[in-house]
Amino acid sequence: MNKQKVRYPIKRIFILDELAVIVAFFLALLVRYQKGVMDWYWIYDGLYESFFIVLIILQALVFFVYDIRKKPLFEQDLVETFTYVIKSRVLLLVFSILFLYATQKGDITSRLVICATFVFTVVLGFIFREVYKRAYIKKHGVREVNSALVISHPFPSIDEIVREYETLEYKEVLVKNSDASHESDVEKVVSELERKGIRTFISIDNNGYDVRSSIVTDVNGFASIPAFVRKERFNLFGINYAISRTEEAVYHVLRNVKELSGKYICFSNVHTSVMGRENAEYRDILNGAAFVFPDGSPIAVLQQKKGLVGAERVAGPDFMEHMFRDTQDGKISHYFYGASQETIDALKENLLKKYPGINIKGMYSPPFRTLSEEEDQADVDMINNSGADILWVGLGAPKQEKWMHDHQGKINAVMMGVGAGFDFHAGTIKRAPRWVQKIGLEWLFRLFQDPKRLFKRYFVTNVKFVWYYIIGLFG
Repeated sequence: MNKQKVRYPIKRIFILDELAVIVAFFLALLVRYQKGVMDWYWIYDGLYESFFIVLIILQALVFFVYDIRKKPLFEQDLVETFTYVIKSRVLLLVFSILFLYATQKGDITSRLVICATFVFTVVLGFIFREVYKRAYIKKHGVREVNSALVISHPFPSIDEIVREYETLEYKEVLVKNSDASHESDVEKVVSELERKGIRTFISIDNNGYDVRSSIVTDVNGFASIPAFVRKERFNLFGINYAISRTEEAVYHVLRNVKELSGKYICFSNVHTSVMGRENAEYRDILNGAAFVFPDGSPIAVLQQKKGLVGAERVAGPDFMEHMFRDTQDGKISHYFYGASQETIDALKENLLKKYPGINIKGMYSPPFRTLSEEEDQADVDMINNSGADILWVGLGAPKQEKWMHDHQGKINAVMMGVGAGFDFHAGTIKRAPRWVQKIGLEWLFRLFQDPKRLFKRYFVTNVKFVWYYIIGLFG
């Protein structure tokens, strides 16, 4: 568990923010007065001299009062970084305007200079932070800033825990309590950490499941988790979508993996929802699943607009990631059926590296053609003989949904159609950054990757989706 010590370079980020303000101020003057650098001696007539100095002071104030309290830069995605920069610059703008009018210079100061300074400092501040973050990560690798030291049974000695805690400058210790039979050991290590004065937390466990923060909800003042995915459904184009969060869906499957054996789960996006709207047979196949989760952001947004609490996009690749992470103890086993041999080879290598302890019972790339009855039965026997609990099916839509429907009750595992999820986790196709996923433009990112194949599909499908939804409102 040797991890590189990483210090959060607050001073450097502060300097970059100040530099952004300075450059933004002079760019604003250049835009307003269009004078050459050699003619800027006139700034010292007093109109902007004091404003420039105060601007630097106010930026320092905003940084140490507001910015420093936010999530560390290296834990932010692009959207969060931009949002924090915007908010801090708004505070800077407000304080600057208050200063100008308090000193009775508000009426004589160019509004263009003030607005341009604000715009430039937002753009430059964001660019400076992102460039520095990427350069730092490239140099030092993936960082763990102020992370907790996680320990689980069998616990190391207290001396080993303290040594690692102090050497790597952790801020707290998380004691994982995944088995009720180890409660006495947990109490012992917690008592020893308390005597050492180390801030310690105990994970929440429910029937062997380590509760993730993403599904913890405040119910009447109690920290709670959903007991199951609710039975209520959201109907769109005749498709009955489940309402859930990603980790909530994973937790439900883990708790009911035996009951779900032989059944299948679908992840339907805009493309497959339009297919279901136009093809009754395919729509029935989707509705025959144990769950149809909304893989497309527009579908999840429509759920949320209807006021459905806890509605979230449950993308197949995200579901896979959560499931892999939650089954590293090896108690739940996996089988992968689909994709090319090259893809599943890369997939296996990546999974074993990223999720040590994951139990992979088998991986198979079937021929890209219709199988004979004998070949199909051989595949069924191969999967069932492996004893896998979960069968990931990556044949692409609509083929994978039809395959799962036809094999319902024949396959002993719970089947999940995840399409390109194989490629994403294998690394053969690059997935969109988190910030692109958050704003619902992952489809556009994929379009840029493969425009020739996806342009017609996305353009036609997205237009149809909007059209079908509009006529549904008046139908």
